[in-house]
Amino acid sequence: MPPALPEPPARRPLWAALACLLLASQLVGCAAVAPADPAPSVTGAAVAGSAWARADGLATTTAVDDALMAQWWRQFDDPTLGQMVADALAAHPDLRSAQAALAQARAARALAEAARWPALGLGASSSRSATDTAGVSTHRLAFSASWEPDLNGSLSAAVAAARADEEAARADVASTRIALAAEVALAYVQWRGALAREQLTRASLAALDDTLQLTEWRTRAGLASALDLEQALLATEQTRASLPALATEIAQYEHQIAVLRGLAPAQGRPTRDGADNTRPTVPQAPAALRSLAVGVPADLLRRRPDLRAAEARVQAAWAREAQGRRAAWPNLSLTGSLGWQAATLGALGGPGAAIASLAAGVDWTVFDAGAREAQVAGRSAALAQSRAAYEAGVLVALQDVEDSLVALRGSRDRADALARAEQAAAAALLAQRIRHQAGVVDTATWLNAQRDELAARLALQATRTETSLHLVRLFKALGGGWPAPAPAGDTTDDTTDDATDDATDPTAPAADRPTA
Repeated sequence: MPPALPEPPARRPLWAALACLLLASQLVGCAAVAPADPAPSVTGAAVAGSAWARADGLATTTAVDDALMAQWWRQFDDPTLGQMVADALAAHPDLRSAQAALAQARAARALAEAARWPALGLGASSSRSATDTAGVSTHRLAFSASWEPDLNGSLSAAVAAARADEEAARADVASTRIALAAEVALAYVQWRGALAREQLTRASLAALDDTLQLTEWRTRAGLASALDLEQALLATEQTRASLPALATEIAQYEHQIAVLRGLAPAQGRPTRDGADNTRPTVPQAPAALRSLAVGVPADLLRRRPDLRAAEARVQAAWAREAQGRRAAWPNLSLTGSLGWQAATLGALGGPGAAIASLAAGVDWTVFDAGAREAQVAGRSAALAQSRAAYEAGVLVALQDVEDSLVALRGSRDRADALARAEQAAAAALLAQRIRHQAGVVDTATWLNAQRDELAARLALQATRTETSLHLVRLFKALGGGWPAPAPAGDTTDDTTDDATDDATDPTAPAADRPTA
């Protein structure tokens, strides 16, 4: 092995120049400052000091329990509902699509950050040319480096925009989780409510069949008229006619639940367990109703991921506007190379074979016929649009909570009144049964009492279903269904939401990710 050849003294300063270029990249990368965040929204500032107008009977000053809200469906104490929500969060295509969008945003952020670093390359070439009298060979081996120091800050603004886009994509994943959990719960509660109404109807139909049979016997014995028989038949068949519609409604909810779980409608239908005609049930959450704390409207800015996504998009638009303005300023680029060139491979290490180059350039667009100003104006308009979308989202979020609160309160009051009505209808039915058996009242009066009792029980069951549905909608409006980050000023490590996303996202990098 031949001894190593010493480096030519005249070339040593170039190594120092390349080392200085790398050191300067670190210094300028630290000195480049991303554009400042946009000013707080006027709507957000107004929300911070407001209170709920329709939160009668609910705790408005108590902070929202993040642990309870993250898996609010457990408050219904229904293992089947919990399993269905878990299936939907694990297999639904919408969530996989949102996670793929997050992975794409992470890659775009990494690409933007890589643009601030120098690019190093290694190249080699060999060529031979010949004439009528002689041939010439050239062999070359070189290292190259190029770098834009980002003196105008446009690359830092691009990184800030990419990080904001990543934060928005992460919030979109959380929004998809919230929507899926709520849709599964809504479909499940409606399915159980339809089953309960079917059970009540079948129980009433069995009683009407008994009445019809008894009326037939009484008619044959001359104790009842043909009119009594026709009225009993009418009441029985009308009740029987409502069963196909309920069966259709139940089947449609089963199909919806299967699709939400990422399955075919015919494969993922839930099992009709607990079909007890005497105790039709709908998932209730009385403990959650007693201890539910809705907090204050300002909590929505932290809990609702759709608002966090809208806020991140405002930051991204702000950074892109700054990027467009700074791109008009002068920018510096540095390039350099160090290598060896000789006619033979053995002469590459010899004296005089080393070659080096170092160049610096300044790029400054002096005249572009207004193209830069038009681009900045377009980005300013995009920033105004994102601001308006954020403020509209805040108002819609406030309306969602207020609507859910007033609907929940109304359904609870209605359920209390209907429960008393159902008790009265049951007592009246019992009294009419005794009188009918004693022959004091006619068959029509007895049938009316049966219809009234069934109507009262169905109305109470429907209202209880509505109460559970309004509670689900309230949980969704409050941003329940994902672990919300810690409030501003909290010194705890805010990694819960990232861990939740990464648990089902195989493309998530292991390294820490910057936040916007």
